[in-house]
Amino acid sequence: MSFDPILIRHQLHQIPELAFNEYKTKALIKSYLDSFGELKIIEFANSTALLAVYSHGEGEYQLFRADMDALPVEEETHCDFISQHAGLMHACGHDVHCAILLGLIQEVCTSKPSVNALFLFQPAEEGKGGAEAVLAEGIIQSYPIKAAYALHVNPKLGLNQVSTKAGIFFAIPQEFDVDFIGKSAHAAFPEAGKDAMNGGIKFYQQIKAEIAELVHEEPLIFHVGKISSGAIRNIIADKCKLEGTHRTLSVARKKQLNQMIVDCANRVAKEEQLLCDVDFLCSYEPVVNDPVLYERFVETCKNHSVDFIPSPIYMTGEDFGFFTTLYPGLLFWLGANDPDHDLHSGTLLPDDACITNGIKILYQLL
Repeated sequence: MSFDPILIRHQLHQIPELAFNEYKTKALIKSYLDSFGELKIIEFANSTALLAVYSHGEGEYQLFRADMDALPVEEETHCDFISQHAGLMHACGHDVHCAILLGLIQEVCTSKPSVNALFLFQPAEEGKGGAEAVLAEGIIQSYPIKAAYALHVNPKLGLNQVSTKAGIFFAIPQEFDVDFIGKSAHAAFPEAGKDAMNGGIKFYQQIKAEIAELVHEEPLIFHVGKISSGAIRNIIADKCKLEGTHRTLSVARKKQLNQMIVDCANRVAKEEQLLCDVDFLCSYEPVVNDPVLYERFVETCKNHSVDFIPSPIYMTGEDFGFFTTLYPGLLFWLGANDPDHDLHSGTLLPDDACITNGIKILYQLL
């Protein structure tokens, strides 16, 4: 069976699903994979992941990975294939990534190159530990893998443009929650209460000042994006919750920031006579591009008239870092030609034409 990867992208775009709930997405992808007799299809016991295995004989494998999940974003593109799931959208281009990987598989099964390849459709990239869940089952590790590849659409790059760098490409993200617990009382009788909101404000001011001293040493990001506290204007707040993230370039720096958060929270809680709890949530490994694969990628772009643009380090996170920790790997930006819109926005609409470019580049790497 022959299929059009662009049509698949449109189908996937209409059925966005959140992390570990990509059931319709999985079923659609599997329906296409089942049409190829050359593939062994493996379903994972503890997630929606799919692995397609193409074997040409003894030898090592190359791994190609696409992420499947969407985001809780209301779509505003008004395109002909708009999301049919209210409040959900492929606002990070994962529909494009999956369509490209299916297109690559079709090219491989048609031309039958003398290679061994693994094609992984991975759930839950968006902060829910999808890569870790996949690797925890040990299926990937049962194959001898010599290289792992992934791409990510970049709306700010043109259609024939790609970008990446050797070494650290994407940073280490760490999400965290800090909770302060006090005692409510009427505002007219403050001595009867313990103001958790004061604790949250004091913590925020102090931790920002402390971490500002580190920024000149190496790039890092520290951000609290949400503070929740209080219910009524004349009642002392008994709870205050801060939700944040930080991004670092080394595990040592990540651990240092985590300890600073704990120490500051405990100190403020003691000073304000509050209880506190610090919870560290999702964190990824850094994406580190193998220098040999990087040079090969640059040469491939040159030989096939693809416009390569050297990239700086990005302080974003990507759980493909768990693969580049295990294997020589390469992640690159693929130009998606939507410069007026950003990743994770309701108006993002990568150009369909980038799908053909992505397939071409990945096939040449394979």
